[in-house]
Amino acid sequence: MSEPIRVLLADDDVIVREGLAGLLDRQDGIDVVAVAENGSMALRELSRRAVDVALLDVDMPVLDGLAAAKEMARLYPSVVVVMLTVFEHEESLARSLALNVRGFLTKDIPSAQLAQLIRQAHAGYSVFGPRPTGILADSYLNSGKNDPKYDAFRERVERLPGYLRTTFDLLIQALPNETIAKRLGLSEATVRSYISEIFTTLGYTNRGELTITAIKAGY
Repeated sequence: MSEPIRVLLADDDVIVREGLAGLLDRQDGIDVVAVAENGSMALRELSRRAVDVALLDVDMPVLDGLAAAKEMARLYPSVVVVMLTVFEHEESLARSLALNVRGFLTKDIPSAQLAQLIRQAHAGYSVFGPRPTGILADSYLNSGKNDPKYDAFRERVERLPGYLRTTFDLLIQALPNETIAKRLGLSEATVRSYISEIFTTLGYTNRGELTITAIKAGY
């Protein structure tokens, strides 16, 4: 039997925090090992115990969720970060993707579904609730297809050699390296090398920023 996924939950609303922690703890394969009322406390908890997935409220005092996510990416890169919110902030969605946050969910999601999405995020997939997904689609899907400011990006993509272009097409679908490797019949080491080459060629340093630009450019 596999080890349960260790979860940290940070939310400044004690009712939401304790209630959601209790509901998640009853889900198979999920172990809520720590709770925090702000981003600063969440970082402190990470220094004390091993955590696999951090669920962070976007709007928290002292240190908000996005600022905490940025610090977690720097200090604890192995921790998977998923944002939680009662709102659907377009700006927060974009900033989360740029920080390589693995998911963006609204708090009204049923606990069983949240647990399933936590499992998917832990497995390497990007996860978004229905409303955030709709916002991303409406905001970005067609926003830059005919925008000349993305012409240079599109030209660089079209000049990618075939082996990089096939990797690029899967990369911007938020697929983990393992899945990309299996689909292309390559080793994960080769996929990592190809992704590094894509970043260098296109002028990006992380998947989130590249994916945002690719979507805006119409890919």
